[in-house]
Amino acid sequence: MNLSQKIRDTETKLRSMSDPMKQLDSWQLLERLLGRMPVDQSELARIIKERDAIGLDDMIRRLEDPEAFQTKEEPLPEFTQSELNDALRAFRHRIKFKKLDDESKISQRNLTGGKKAQIDSMQPPGASEFDPLIWKVLVKEGRLVYDGQGFYHEPPARGELKLD
Repeated sequence: MNLSQKIRDTETKLRSMSDPMKQLDSWQLLERLLGRMPVDQSELARIIKERDAIGLDDMIRRLEDPEAFQTKEEPLPEFTQSELNDALRAFRHRIKFKKLDDESKISQRNLTGGKKAQIDSMQPPGASEFDPLIWKVLVKEGRLVYDGQGFYHEPPARGELKLD
């Protein structure tokens, strides 16, 4: 009997027990056994503390068949080349104007500082202008790079080094 079979067997026996002392022993055994497995330890602690039988069953099912719980990547819609070009053009214009706006900040002095803008990524135009999935398609094609938290930037041109 391997470890996952022992866990499932102990969980099945736990469900059939009515004596609280035997249940306590089973919960402690499950805590030790599941502590050795690749599970979320904070979630395991919560399940054991609350004696959550449904959460325990769910955790065991995830261990027995991890592929069943993986999220399926939904297919991206098809966009015409002109729609992709329009979206990329709008993105480039927005980032260009954001950089110009950042560089032309007027201070209390008579002349501006003349510093270069430090903007390298931004959030793309909203859903009112373009379908939000168009940005994922542009990332998949390699025409944009996803930075996380909704921010994108253009990849460096070939042969060009991007220094940070």
